Amino acid sequence: MRLWLLACWTLLASPLAAQESWPRDLVDPAFETAPADLMLPMPCGAAMAFQQVNVPVEANDPLADRRVRLGQSGDQTGYSDYLLPAYLRGPFLDETTGTTHYFVARYELTRGQYRVLMGDCEPPNRADRLAQGGLGWLDAAALAQRYNEWLLQNAADRVPRADGVPGFLRLPTEAEWEYATRGGARVDATLFPAPLFFGNGDLREYALFQGGGSSRGKLGPVGLRKPNPLGLFDVYGNAEELMLEPFRLNAVGRSGGQVGGIVTRGGSVLSTAEQIYSAQRTEYPPYDIDKGTPLRGETFGLRLVLAAPIATSDQRLNRIRERWMELANADAVDTDADPVARITTLIEAEIDPRRRDELNDLKLEFRRARDRTQTALQQSARATLLAGAVFVESLDENAADITSKASNIRMLVDLQRAGDNSALYGRQVEKHVAEIKQMRHVQSTYLLSFRAALDTLATDIEAADRKAAYGVLHEELALSDRKNTLRTLERFWEDLATYEARPDMSPAQLLEVALR
Repeated sequence: MRLWLLACWTLLASPLAAQESWPRDLVDPAFETAPADLMLPMPCGAAMAFQQVNVPVEANDPLADRRVRLGQSGDQTGYSDYLLPAYLRGPFLDETTGTTHYFVARYELTRGQYRVLMGDCEPPNRADRLAQGGLGWLDAAALAQRYNEWLLQNAADRVPRADGVPGFLRLPTEAEWEYATRGGARVDATLFPAPLFFGNGDLREYALFQGGGSSRGKLGPVGLRKPNPLGLFDVYGNAEELMLEPFRLNAVGRSGGQVGGIVTRGGSVLSTAEQIYSAQRTEYPPYDIDKGTPLRGETFGLRLVLAAPIATSDQRLNRIRERWMELANADAVDTDADPVARITTLIEAEIDPRRRDELNDLKLEFRRARDRTQTALQQSARATLLAGAVFVESLDENAADITSKASNIRMLVDLQRAGDNSALYGRQVEKHVAEIKQMRHVQSTYLLSFRAALDTLATDIEAADRKAAYGVLHEELALSDRKNTLRTLERFWEDLATYEARPDMSPAQLLEVALR
């Protein structure tokens, strides 16, 4: 028996175990229609599928991140899931798009994946596709540890790298989970805040839940229902998924100070339809008081995230430090004008420890205010760029309508000259002329807004800031497949360069630029 166990564990630790041999439909059931973005091997020939979650930011800035608003606006559960700002950045860089991303498991952990991590190399069977339940938070952390150790020893070359350093697996943060569940940058920005990523669709098509085909409260196979816009399955229902960080209340728009128990997201087969939505959170005590053991819920499962360290090298750490100093000391050349520099001078001269602490607190508030201002500036720049693209599109449609009306007028004039029903044609001409007049009034309003967007970007936003905002917005539109808006954004960006060179263009010249 000892020799047999030794042989099994030797196999698990060998490079041969990194070769995938399980049927693909057990590890990536949706592979025939849309294969997973990433497949990582597991012990015993199993594998785990992952999807890439893009986070559009200015990747060259190591402190740049994406501000998103998570949660929902309802009051009844507001203490738990009210609207809350969150900040995200992916650890991995996509060289083709110049933006960041992380990876999240495409499916919930299955029974088969669980047992191979526990050293059971029996041949796979259909039950191995069932979601794994009965886990506690410590169990989930231990499973991630086992998988990381096995990958590093057997398949380190298969793990994505950040700055040359291989990533590692862990439970997701709540922000990572909710951003991915809502569809991330793949979903239209107007749909991102919705309680459910599929809008008014039928929940039964996307989730196993109470009353929705949940096999009487038992966990079902993963991947039976439709995926979300990122290609993730069972983010609603089936197993409720354990999160990395502990529970905190929502103190009307910010995280509360008290740290609580463990958190699960997404609901389960025991949840009703009303209890399933993207912002839903549930707190549980970490230990079973009666048993004196870690709490293991029958429906507690997990979905791993592939992350990476931030300070991957001394060079990167130095770049982070330099960028932080740039932002912290921005505009601090004139100590008489910059409040942070003035406070720093006062701190250096202050000998009273209490007053020094108060001044340091004030300095921190100024820096926070500056960071909020910079974030707001980037959001304003993106919004203005998007508005400019919409104005270009509106001007296109308006010009096409005017051209069509003018063509109709020419046709009616020709008919009127022919002598048949001249009075009727004359009235129709007058009607079309009046409509063109109204269209030209609308055109002048669009043109005024178009010029205002150009002027704001050219005069109120620095070139580096608007370039960064353009890059992020361009990636957002590309990811959400907004092809028409993307094309008009590219045109508006070219128009901005023209406007900077000739800001005094006449309305006719500006219209010509917009329509070219």
